[in-house]
Amino acid sequence: MSEVMDYMISPYPVRIIDPKVESSRLRLKAIRIGQAGHLPGRIWFRSNVVFEHWALVYIISGNGTYMENGGRVQQVRAGSLFFFRPGCSYSFGPAPGGNWDEYYINFNGTRVAEWVESGLLEGGTVFDAHASQELASVFEQVLALMEGGVPADADRAAAMLEGLLLECSLITEDHYRTRQPDILPLIREELNACIYGTPDLSGIAAKYHISMSTLRRLVRRSSGYPLHEYIHRLKMAEAKHLLLNTSLQVKAIAGMLHYADNFYFSRLFKKYMGVSPLICRNSL
Repeated sequence: MSEVMDYMISPYPVRIIDPKVESSRLRLKAIRIGQAGHLPGRIWFRSNVVFEHWALVYIISGNGTYMENGGRVQQVRAGSLFFFRPGCSYSFGPAPGGNWDEYYINFNGTRVAEWVESGLLEGGTVFDAHASQELASVFEQVLALMEGGVPADADRAAAMLEGLLLECSLITEDHYRTRQPDILPLIREELNACIYGTPDLSGIAAKYHISMSTLRRLVRRSSGYPLHEYIHRLKMAEAKHLLLNTSLQVKAIAGMLHYADNFYFSRLFKKYMGVSPLICRNSL
């Protein structure tokens, strides 16, 4: 694997691998690994940098700091794991006079949205993954597959990345389970209280000091449904109650539940309840 010297980054040889395969030759179209690298002895601190794509970073040794969007400065040490999100601003790197050993992989594609919804990606927080040779070995395998420029190997690397993200999500899940009290009942109450309105999801996340991706993950883990589907299901259950227990017209019920489009409301009701609103009222 190629090594280069860049004394601004590190006094040691670093490996930085750019994509060597045209996207048209890949079979896994929904996800593509961009740049990947290993930076032993990194000394470079970057301030207010914005990335175009998601990236996963794993620190083998050393220490430093990480800050997203000018927020809280978080400590980074051996075994730390964190993400960069596209469009966010980051200041990160080793402490002055220090260094760290870093692996990173950035990636993009339509599948990323699904990973965010399912909780495989967790931005804004530094996690303790422990200094694991197994994780380091997976990063090394991804780098080796990307280095050769073989389309099948690039696809294998993308598939391996998903497995790596799954392992990292289990680490982040353990982090929250041990670090926080169970806030799911409180989140359910917040969402239930918004049935007759439009929930302020970012406000709910901020209230409990979690990111939006964590909110999505917690709701999906407890209910089995993505966050927005869970909210729709809450509203449709209330709509069914109103249909069966009041004489309100369907249009009025839709408006009460903050659905401006009556036809959209009816489609959602049929999707989640199995029958149209009128059939539900007339047959049950």
